[in-house]
Amino acid sequence: MTEPMLNEPREWTGKWWLQGDPDNKVPGVLAYSPNDGLRLRLVGGWEYVVKQPGENDSTIITNELRHWPSVLGIGDGKFVTLLDVCVTSANTFNIARMFGVPDKLELSATTALIGFHLADPDDAVFVAGIGQVENLTTWSRRSGIEEKHYFGAKVGELSGQIDLTRLDPLSVDIGPLTATLHHVAWQPFSGESRGGAVVRVREQASIEFSSEEAKPLQHWLDLLGGIADLMSLSTLRACGLITMRVYLPPTPDRFPEDHPLRNERHEIEVYQQLLVTPKPDEKALNQRNLVLTLDDLSFEELLPKWLEVRGTFAAARGMILGLQYVTGGYIETRVVTAVAAAESMHRALAPDPPIPSEEFKQIRETLLAAVPADRKSWLAERLTEQSNVPTLKQRLLSLVDRLGAAGEALVLNREKWANAAKNARNNLVHKGSSEHDLEVLHAVVEVTAGIVILNLLKELGVPEERLTLAVQEQDVLSQAAKLARTLLNRV
Repeated sequence: MTEPMLNEPREWTGKWWLQGDPDNKVPGVLAYSPNDGLRLRLVGGWEYVVKQPGENDSTIITNELRHWPSVLGIGDGKFVTLLDVCVTSANTFNIARMFGVPDKLELSATTALIGFHLADPDDAVFVAGIGQVENLTTWSRRSGIEEKHYFGAKVGELSGQIDLTRLDPLSVDIGPLTATLHHVAWQPFSGESRGGAVVRVREQASIEFSSEEAKPLQHWLDLLGGIADLMSLSTLRACGLITMRVYLPPTPDRFPEDHPLRNERHEIEVYQQLLVTPKPDEKALNQRNLVLTLDDLSFEELLPKWLEVRGTFAAARGMILGLQYVTGGYIETRVVTAVAAAESMHRALAPDPPIPSEEFKQIRETLLAAVPADRKSWLAERLTEQSNVPTLKQRLLSLVDRLGAAGEALVLNREKWANAAKNARNNLVHKGSSEHDLEVLHAVVEVTAGIVILNLLKELGVPEERLTLAVQEQDVLSQAAKLARTLLNRV
């Protein structure tokens, strides 16, 4: 079976039709590329301009182009479902233009399902999702490959062997959900060229989520995307999904009792244009550049905790990983994003209010009684329970303090960092300018992002000693610590 690799282009030639209109089939080619996404080029097509009824039985042709929740087809002998389909271009000639029927129509889609016709994108019909993610194999710290080298007494007297063992999967139940880390290995294979012969072995890790109850497509894609986020957090690099599949439940009634596929789930390939284009053939990261692996926490402990942390700190996680997924851009935007992620992280920790609620209520009543009547409304709007929260600087200092030695190792001078981050954000947001130069703003981004990352790791249960070691050894965090010493310490 061909691997549905999301870094490789694919094409399917066939006939296509709109949901509910199978009699109006149009020939065309569906193409996928990691850079351009999914494009369906039709020879012919359907009416694509939005029309509205006018007065006196007239018809108004608007400037809007139609959008379809799904388009169905059969390409290269496989059922295909395209989701979220819209028009990108159309060529019409002569009389065809009068009727809105194109000679050529090009459509784009966000998702393609290969092997299934999905009636409704929200239908709960899939029982599992499985995918490969960049750096997942290294992160798993599991390998069934063992190399042995033998050296004799004489020069050039050497030999060796490679042993390949298939490892059992790791699995954990998370409520109705089961998460499984598979270890996939191939038998040794060889290749010959005019220059000689090479024999290889190959293994890789993949992650699967499954449940007894069927769920919609997006449920499984969100879970797989969450593992890409976990790899990005663990490596401090943007990690992409290499493959995505979902599964329909078995249909034993369609097969004889002795058929090997009788109790097998039906595999559906999923193609999407992703924010991160995977590069599975690039060299793996050095182990020192991972801040989290299964050596630090067991799979059974980490996966349930990650799903909890990912949800609780969704905003902070999204903003801080977004700085990795979308590199470059204006430094001002990155400053605001990094500091906002820190503020969001602290809010999600649900700290106690600076002033106890009862004391705050008494202070509020005293102040309202002391001001003129025409000022009470103004003051009351500002003295609400929602205003009894830590200041931005207090939030930043709290995030450092809860990290212990790891926080000290990263920021060096907590007061100077907190002031620099607070002032940079406030000046940009409220004044539209900054008192700091670009180097200092860059340091604010890197150090603040590092603090949020360490707090996310702490919430996962990573010990303080491991966090401190990461600051010392991991290249992104150690560089942030260097910036804190050389730039922020002089602010």
